[in-house]
Amino acid sequence: MDKSGFGADKVSELLWSNVWQGTVTNDSFMSLRKGIENNFAVPAMTDLVSNRPHRRQIRRGSFSRWKNAVPFSGRWYKVNYPAADDDLLVKAEHNKERIRLLLERYGILFRELLHKEAPEFQWSRLFRSLRIMELSGEVLAGYFFKNIPGPQFISHADFRLLQKDPPEQLIYWLNATDPISLAGIQLAELKARLPRRIASNHLVYHGTNLVLVSEKNGGRLQIDKPADDADILNYFISLKHMLYRSFNPLRQIRIELINGEPARNSDYLNPLSTAFELQVDHKEVTLRRSYK
Repeated sequence: MDKSGFGADKVSELLWSNVWQGTVTNDSFMSLRKGIENNFAVPAMTDLVSNRPHRRQIRRGSFSRWKNAVPFSGRWYKVNYPAADDDLLVKAEHNKERIRLLLERYGILFRELLHKEAPEFQWSRLFRSLRIMELSGEVLAGYFFKNIPGPQFISHADFRLLQKDPPEQLIYWLNATDPISLAGIQLAELKARLPRRIASNHLVYHGTNLVLVSEKNGGRLQIDKPADDADILNYFISLKHMLYRSFNPLRQIRIELINGEPARNSDYLNPLSTAFELQVDHKEVTLRRSYK
């Protein structure tokens, strides 16, 4: 700000613009958290001043909101990329490194899985290198999962993992946009069961079984276990996260539909009332934190 003469709003706009272009970054994740919280914008100082006649003053609370929006956290610095190398052997090694990164993330690779990756990580760029790595023995090719057309590639470590029994007692949740979420993958088997790949959708698994799908931040629930299931309270883990998380929790969750029916008539109201403070009206069911 001192060097450019720009205000915090303009500097913030320029910083985030360069972040999205991949030319600037920050060494603190808190800067991203603050950016999300403030929609990556800082209000101009002129917007904070009251325009009452003969009385110009900062509006109550405006300075605190402005200060919280300014991306002070961490250290901003320019990203220095190495010069492009046209050597074919170097390019091939870069592709192998990309494949190793993807295998660490997914364990298995196939065309549809990489559809949403950056261009350098997509199937068309990496398939030749995958075949070379198969011939060298670094990866295995085969038919490991049903209903996936085309070749599949897997690391030796993850192939051994497939031979073991999965942790069927583990209960966990994912955001639909998580890198390991299969929501949005263009496979008919998955599209029929999983919600859209957007941040307001969540998935709850019990071992390898999908037991709860939450859409619109809990506005619509699909629960595949009966209301009297022994683990039903544990399946509300994603709803609890939205209400109890330390960063920017929701004040309430309004549920309109459960399993396609109006939430107010659902058999799941009893277990929900055990886990949350519950309010039922003629349109919806509202969940809040329970202080019992």
